[in-house]
Amino acid sequence: MSSIVEDVCELLDSYNGRDKVVRLACYTFKLYGCLKGEKPWQTAGSRLSSARMMLRLFDDIPMIRHTYNYGLGRHETSKVAATLGVLANMVDQVFLPVEKACWLYDVGILKLSTVSADRLEIFSTALWAASLYISLIQTIRSIQHLWWSKNCLRKSEDSSDMKRNLDIRLMLQAVTASKLCLDITHAVSCLPAGCLWGEKIGATKIATIATTSSVIGIALYFARKRLLK
Repeated sequence: MSSIVEDVCELLDSYNGRDKVVRLACYTFKLYGCLKGEKPWQTAGSRLSSARMMLRLFDDIPMIRHTYNYGLGRHETSKVAATLGVLANMVDQVFLPVEKACWLYDVGILKLSTVSADRLEIFSTALWAASLYISLIQTIRSIQHLWWSKNCLRKSEDSSDMKRNLDIRLMLQAVTASKLCLDITHAVSCLPAGCLWGEKIGATKIATIATTSSVIGIALYFARKRLLK
């Protein structure tokens, strides 16, 4: 029991871990509100979502440091991996100030026309979807490399531990890819009608998708902690 409590406390003590918990609470409230038709629960979920966004207002400097340290990805094993890494950093770096501009408009500090504000919101959502799509490509490439490594190990006789480790990593990456697919479905559904399946998925289904993704995210956190030692 103490081990579980320690794991939960460790999850909540980190920025990313607490964000995962708040995200789960946010979409669980929204899902319950949609299923029961109760606005207060949906409002609670929206406020938790706003809390997550408020914390992201201060992510610029850590993101700049990450982008600077990554550079052109010369440490990567291939040019494709480096290109994807640089592209992912660029998209995330642009997303943060765009999201801030949307927030400044919402609170009335930034004065924009309705058309400009709508375009800014669409741009923000498109960047979110693009970031997820790049992450999915990176995850699929990682799965391919793990499969290649596993095939090479099949010829070895004394590599049971390495094979087990590769199997675990393959499973975790496959689950990560599934989570990213859910997140992409969610992100694209927030785009305006005419953009793929934008506005074609109802609020209840979106909340279900997001809640499922949030549960998977926390499960992956504990799985990596327990299995990858």
